[in-house]
Amino acid sequence: MKLSAIRKLPADFPRFVVVGAMGFAVDNLMLLALVNAGWGPLPARAVSIPVALVATWLVNRLWTFRSAAAGKTARGIGAEFLGYCGVQFTGGVVSFLVFSIFVALAGANTDLELTAAVAAGSASALLINYFGARIFVFRPKA
Repeated sequence: MKLSAIRKLPADFPRFVVVGAMGFAVDNLMLLALVNAGWGPLPARAVSIPVALVATWLVNRLWTFRSAAAGKTARGIGAEFLGYCGVQFTGGVVSFLVFSIFVALAGANTDLELTAAVAAGSASALLINYFGARIFVFRPKA
């Protein structure tokens, strides 16, 4: 990526990527724990995505988008969480589909294959999740 392209990225994008990496770790570790406990990869991922969603919402609201999240009432925080769930659901569907295709084509026989499938799914949803969160959930204050 050219340096000029990096300078055009919103200032909160690098923080969103860091939070996304944390969310990836939560998602992947939960998935691996469930699969190693005998779950199938698809049901395990259906559980691991929502767990990661809650973790990333908390960190994104407290760090990435803190100025847009500040000063909200309990009702406003609830609405924000529901909006975040809606946006992340869209990205989660994309991520789950890519994960499922990856598992179907490449297999899910090892932790490394599962981790690669989670990474492919997560990467495919990054921009959907970021712009959805920034535009619809954590709008910058005017």
